[in-house]
Amino acid sequence: MRGWRAVAVLWLTSVGCGGGPFAAGSFSTNWSDDGGRSIEILRQRIGSSRPAPGSDVAVGVTSHLDALVGIPLGEGTPWTFQHPLSSRPVVTSNVVVAAGSGELFALDAATGKRLWARPTGGLAIRGAGDDGSVTVVTLSSPQGKDSTLLAVARNGTVVLRVETDQDLGTPAAFANFAFVPWGNQYVSALDLSSGVEVARVVLREKTSRAWTTAGALYFGEMGLFRFDEHIQAASHNQATHVGLPARELPGTPRLFPTSGERIEPASGAPDKIRLYARPTAATEPLAFEDDRFYATYFRLVMGFTAGKGALAWVHTHPNDVIGGAAAIGALVLCDADGKITVLSAKTGGEMSQRSFDGPLAACVVQADGFTPSGTASDQGPLAAQLAKAIENRDLDLATAQRLLLRELATLKDDDATRTLLEVVSDPRTSPAVLGDARAALAGRRSGSRFMISALERHYDFLKDVLAPPPVGPIAQALAAMNETGAAPLLASHLLDPADTDEDVKQAAVALVTLGGAAEVPALEQFFGMYRDAPDDDADIADAVASAGQALLEHGGAPGRAVVDLALANPLTNAAAKAKLQAIVGALDAQKGEGR
Repeated sequence: MRGWRAVAVLWLTSVGCGGGPFAAGSFSTNWSDDGGRSIEILRQRIGSSRPAPGSDVAVGVTSHLDALVGIPLGEGTPWTFQHPLSSRPVVTSNVVVAAGSGELFALDAATGKRLWARPTGGLAIRGAGDDGSVTVVTLSSPQGKDSTLLAVARNGTVVLRVETDQDLGTPAAFANFAFVPWGNQYVSALDLSSGVEVARVVLREKTSRAWTTAGALYFGEMGLFRFDEHIQAASHNQATHVGLPARELPGTPRLFPTSGERIEPASGAPDKIRLYARPTAATEPLAFEDDRFYATYFRLVMGFTAGKGALAWVHTHPNDVIGGAAAIGALVLCDADGKITVLSAKTGGEMSQRSFDGPLAACVVQADGFTPSGTASDQGPLAAQLAKAIENRDLDLATAQRLLLRELATLKDDDATRTLLEVVSDPRTSPAVLGDARAALAGRRSGSRFMISALERHYDFLKDVLAPPPVGPIAQALAAMNETGAAPLLASHLLDPADTDEDVKQAAVALVTLGGAAEVPALEQFFGMYRDAPDDDADIADAVASAGQALLEHGGAPGRAVVDLALANPLTNAAAKAKLQAIVGALDAQKGEGR
């Protein structure tokens, strides 16, 4: 027995009434798939028993990592438990399990009263489960390569202890059995009275967690397997299972931490970039509650349909979200500022809010039976929600904002076009997403009335118009929609010094298609002013060439004369001249063929 393990065994068994049975031979790899026979026998032995609902509570870690604070989600009194912390608390059933100062301890989740404490022996918490009378904890060695399973009764007595070189995941306790995932594919069931491994199931998807919620026992990590009459067929991929639809999500969030990750007491990026989902009740076909799963990305919270992964709503939060749980009809969030916010599952509207009265280093939420009350606030249309999220200047949000911008671009209604115009024109929009926003606006094929209205605006300091409209992408979109009525406004922007060279170029290109005789004076004026632009001014050179082409299309013989004079002038921009020569040559060839 290696040194760390000897110390761990001594410490873990040194307090309480005895050390409990030491189970040898559990988690052995010398095992053949029994076709689900053992797990089915166990399921029938358990019968119709259901896991009792767990406490509905949010447990926060104070900013100095020296106390736990619990706030019931329903009725109940907040509590505080002072204790240095070296790990994130685990809330399971009706207990809170945590560690610090070399001590592993459990609290009553409803009151914060200490139930028991034991020395850790230098081991770190991996996960915990509870069935109302026994708490099962998995702990890992300092190197994370070896594991200990510990089962502790309410009075602090160790009823079972298992040491193994296998990588144990988060266990569940149910009906006096410990269900322990390991090896990323097995779940072993140990009888807590004898310590004997009585059943094992093989799952054909990465599995590192077992837990109880919504009246049933589940296994999984990427998806959820329900412990029911089909679990015996798990090795043949026929167990009751539900997974999330494949879709792009910012930051690659996960439902659960990957097996083997040490969960630090303070939250980090993986806690702010998370997925949340809740299975339907055990009496219903397995799906996700409310047809929803949720993704957080720092201050952004997104609700998706569970079936197809379509974006349903977006909530922009005041602070980073560091914890949460999916509830019946709601999503419960906990943020770094110490606020608990309940959002409607259907709309994302805020239903209620409570406070820890101070900032938090981390937060864990359990919402097993919690059902919110109250009316959700009006979030407005999805396009407006997207605009609010995209216009936020927090640079940490850029990755999510680019995804949300693509979501906005898929909306076909005119309001989406109006929102894109607002996003592109708003100085608060992050530079990291502005280019994508302009491209999305250029690709619109609806909402032309909003675009034309935007073109009426010119920079005017005295009238408090401090930015021109996004002329370039508007011109591209209107040209594709053949909106000839926009031609006069586009022509007016050719001569606006506040417009960028790129915007002027796109306006000139659009006028080739949309312009007419009425736009010829503006085209001639622009062409005369800029035909001798410096050779390194590529955008203006392109704009001059397009303006010349528009004169050839709409200016008749006088327009042709203006272009011919420019071609004969040695001061005409070389790039513009080359393009115009090609255009004139093609035009003359076409006329020659038509004789």
